[in-house]
Amino acid sequence: MFQSLRVVKLLLFALSFLFVACSSGPQLLPETRRLPERVELADVPFFQLSDTQGGPSALAALLNHHGVISSPGLVDERIQQLAKGQSAQAGLETVARSYDLLVYPLSGNLDALMQQVSAGHPVLVMQDRLFGGPGSQFALLVGYDQRERTLVLRSGNTRRWYTSFASFDDAWGEAGRWAVLVMPTNQLPAQPLKPTWMTAAQELQDQGRTAAAQRALRTAHQVWPDAQL
Repeated sequence: MFQSLRVVKLLLFALSFLFVACSSGPQLLPETRRLPERVELADVPFFQLSDTQGGPSALAALLNHHGVISSPGLVDERIQQLAKGQSAQAGLETVARSYDLLVYPLSGNLDALMQQVSAGHPVLVMQDRLFGGPGSQFALLVGYDQRERTLVLRSGNTRRWYTSFASFDDAWGEAGRWAVLVMPTNQLPAQPLKPTWMTAAQELQDQGRTAAAQRALRTAHQVWPDAQL
């Protein structure tokens, strides 16, 4: 009987441990845990919600962050001109490339996002139901705190939205784990992947942004001398 009670206690302890681990959200890789404990990109601009999804607002903030003067209204005009009929994500990518910026997709895990934020790159993401309304919304991930297991985002009408790792991961997963960097062609992301960078450069070329694609190729040659479009 005592042995049975001991087994039951061990099972309950194991279940409680698993519950805590799952409820706290994704577990970070060792290399992610070695990043600075807390980072916030305070200089990333902010525009209040321009529509229900906030895509033009988020992209306008990124454009201004990279020295391209724009506004949510101007971004929306370009969406109507260049990307009508595309998905919301594809439309923003098309518009970003029209400004000669490279769109670099990230893998669907929190480690990849935090790595870029730690290197100074805000990440454009899509979330589902995170900001209190139905449907999906765009946001900019601009900070994190590993000790508190929280993230800082710009979205909707909130400049600094704090959310837990777990809440973010759930909402991001519901929206398909789409996350991209929008960045100048002369600047590589943290831990760049050659196939991803070259595909992004080719997409610039395919959209007729030949000069920007060539700049991206020259940047690639800094780390991959044999890269070619």
